[in-house]
Amino acid sequence: MDYIITLINGFIDNEEYARWLVLGMAFFSAVAFTICIGILLLNLLSPLKKQLNLISGGQSGKKGQESNQFDKTLESLEKYVTPKSIKERNSTTQLLMHAGYHEENALTSFYAIKIALVIITFFAALVVTRFIPELTSQKIIIYTLFAMGIASFIPNFILKRMAEKRIKSLKNAFPDALDLLVVSSEAGLGFLAALNRVSSEISSISPSLSHELQLICQKVRVGVPMPTAMHQFIERTGLLELQGLVSIITQSVKLGSSMGDTLREYAEEFRDRRMQKAEEEAAKIGTKMIFPLVTCIWPGFFAVAVGPAIIAVLDVFSGR
Repeated sequence: MDYIITLINGFIDNEEYARWLVLGMAFFSAVAFTICIGILLLNLLSPLKKQLNLISGGQSGKKGQESNQFDKTLESLEKYVTPKSIKERNSTTQLLMHAGYHEENALTSFYAIKIALVIITFFAALVVTRFIPELTSQKIIIYTLFAMGIASFIPNFILKRMAEKRIKSLKNAFPDALDLLVVSSEAGLGFLAALNRVSSEISSISPSLSHELQLICQKVRVGVPMPTAMHQFIERTGLLELQGLVSIITQSVKLGSSMGDTLREYAEEFRDRRMQKAEEEAAKIGTKMIFPLVTCIWPGFFAVAVGPAIIAVLDVFSGR
C-alpha cells in the first residue's frame, strides 16, 4: 500500500491527498466487491431461479445444473461488462459468430475476459515496475496504462484472427461440399436429405462446415423456412459470396425444379476461386522471401564470400 501511495504522491505531489485517494479507492473496491458477491449469491440462492432451473433442467444432472447456474451468473453480469454502444456490440457479436461462438453468453464472456485481462495486467505492471527503481512515478503510470491498453486490444486481435481463419477454412471446404451436394441431389435425394448427408460426409474435411450445415437441417426440421435458415447460415459464417446461390436454391425449392446443373456451375466457380486464391498466394512468395533473404541469408553469404577478400586487402594496406 505504501508503494501505491508513493506512486500517486509522485504524480500529484501531496502525500496526504495521495493517502486519502488510496483509501477512497480501497473503499470503493470493497463496496464493488461486496455488490458483486451479493449479485452472485442472489442469483445462485434465489428460490425462484432454483425452481426454474429444476423445471427446465429436469434430469440433466449436476453438471447441467452447474452450467445453467454459470449461464445465469453471466446473464446477471451482462449489463455491467458489455459496452453501451449498440454498434460495437453488434460488430463483436458478428465476429464471435464468424469465429464459431454462437452461444447467447458469448458476448458477455468475451468482455468479461477482457476486463479480467486488463485487471491482471494492471497488477502485473505494478509488480514488475516495482523492481525497476530508476523509473519515475509518472513513467510507471504511463507504462501501466499502456500495458492495460495493449491488454484490452489483444482479445479483439485474437478474435479477429480466429474469425478470418475460420472463414478461410469454410471457403476452402465449400466447393467440396457443393460437389457432394450435386452428387446427392442427382442420386434422387431431396435437398434437405442431401444437405444432411453432405453434413455428415464433410465432417472429416471441415468439422466447422459440417456443424453449420447440420444447424441448417435442424432449423428447417423445427419449422424455420429454408431461405431464412440459409440466410442465417451466411450471417454466421461470413460467406457473403453465397447470396446468389441461396437465391437460386430458394427458387428451386419453391418451384420444385432440378438444381443439379446450377449447383455444378457454382461448384466449378468456387473451385476456380479457390485455385486463383492459391495461385495468388504462390505469386506473393517471391516478394515475401525478400525480407528473410536480406536479413538472414545475404549477410552470412557476404561474410563468407567477401570477408576473406576484405581481410586480405586490409592486410596489404596495413603492410605498406
